[in-house]
Amino acid sequence: MREWLTNALLDSAESVPEEAEGHVLGRGLPYRLMEEMRVGTWRWPEAPCPDDTFVKRHGDKGFQVDGWLSIPLWSPRGRIVGAEFRRWDGEKSVSKYFLPDTSWSPVFAGMTPSTLNRIWKGGDIWLVEGVFDLALTHAVPRKDVVLSCGGAKITPNQVAFIRRFLDPRAMVHVAFDMDETGRKMALGYQHPDTGRRVWGVVERLEREGVRCRDVQYRGKDPGAIWEAGGSPGLCRAFRL
Repeated sequence: MREWLTNALLDSAESVPEEAEGHVLGRGLPYRLMEEMRVGTWRWPEAPCPDDTFVKRHGDKGFQVDGWLSIPLWSPRGRIVGAEFRRWDGEKSVSKYFLPDTSWSPVFAGMTPSTLNRIWKGGDIWLVEGVFDLALTHAVPRKDVVLSCGGAKITPNQVAFIRRFLDPRAMVHVAFDMDETGRKMALGYQHPDTGRRVWGVVERLEREGVRCRDVQYRGKDPGAIWEAGGSPGLCRAFRL
């Protein structure tokens, strides 16, 4: 299945329609990052899909997401671990697929060889929720990286990756959305039913010895700020 999905995603990244490319860039994904991530528009491969889960969710060969944005999700070792599909030319819709044998892998949208290299060289990590929140890349220092957690959350594998690879002098900046969910998941909260403390991302990383801070900014989320004001808007909102 990995070979089938990898080949299909790489083929889909060839000859991206101008309108789709314009949509991606307009949503704030930097061109260089789009190219390195191999973002494309899904095109049916000739060979049938060998995974029943994919077929049930997306149809044989993925016909249900035909023409949607295909966003490969890469492991730190440079292997495909899944994909995110987004409808871009109509009503908003998102679907994700992860390979069945990758539950051990830390999955971040925005993970590429150059991203990992900057982490190795001591760059800070900025964590955001969605793939188009990677627009924050336009504003952070060039030595830093922006990674999408795939929502207002962080997994044990993502925590383990950061603990292992982040330079001790570097820092994680948690820049989740400024809505109630983003605030709760970044800082933690008390569960209304059980009364138990739900640890936030900042607390979980700090407990692992990672230097970390919560980032509060003016606006809804990095992607929305980019759409409204571009790089200058991001710099103002994040005071960069």
